[in-house]
Amino acid sequence: MSRWHHDLPASYTVETAGVMAVVLFTIMILMGQALRLSGETRGMFQLHEQVERVRHEPEHKEDRTISIQSSGNGWELEITAPVFRPENFLRLWSLAQDVQSGK
Repeated sequence: MSRWHHDLPASYTVETAGVMAVVLFTIMILMGQALRLSGETRGMFQLHEQVERVRHEPEHKEDRTISIQSSGNGWELEITAPVFRPENFLRLWSLAQDVQSGK
C-alpha cells in the first residue's frame, strides 16, 4: 500500500469538490465586493478633498457654494459646500466672546 493511498468512498471526494467550489465562489464574491467598496470609498474621499481645496481658493470669493460631481463603477456622488469665508467665522467668534464675557 502506498503512502498516499486512502480508502475513502468516492462520495466524500465529490462532496469535498462541491464544498470547495462553493467556498471558492464565496471568497471570490467577497473579494470583489471588498474591492468595489474600497474603490467607492477612495473616490468619495478624493472628491471630498477636491471640494475642500476648491472652496478655499480666492477666485471663488464671489460664489456662495461649490458643487462638484463624480461617479465611478456603480456609484455617483455630488458634494455641495459653502465657500470658505474666514471673515464670517471671525465675526461669529467675536460675537461668541462678547456673549461669554457679558458685553
